Parts: sequence; C-alpha cells; structure tokens
Amino acid sequence: MYAKKFLNSVSETKSKDTTSIINDLTKGTMTGAAIGAGIGIYIGFSRHKNILMSGFLGLILGGAISRIFIVKK
Repeated sequence: MYAKKFLNSVSETKSKDTTSIINDLTKGTMTGAAIGAGIGIYIGFSRHKNILMSGFLGLILGGAISRIFIVKK
C-alpha cells in the first residue's frame, strides 16, 4: 500500500522538463568527454607517452570540465 502510493506520487511529480534537462546534461558531458579523450590521445602521441593513459585522463578531465560548465536551464 505504501509503496504504491509512493510510486504514484513520484510519477505525478516527474515532468518532461526534468527528463529533457537530464538528457541535455548527459549529452553535453559525453561530448566533452569525447573531445577530452581526443585531445588527450593527441597530447600523448605527440609527447611519446602512453596513449591509452593519456586518452583516459583526457576523457575524465573533459567530462568533468564540461559537467562543471553546463548549467541547468
């Protein structure tokens, strides 16, 4: 009984705006992570470092930086 009432109240309060905001934030973060990975691989290749580790670090930093700069609407 309690769980059913809780689920009904959650489904009523969830709106399409929240879903679109989450999709926009996720899409922006993934794009930033991909760009960061590309830059990391380029830097690792040009400096003769481990390309996989450079790409992974770029992926993490690119995702984190884009997540910070993308604000909720």
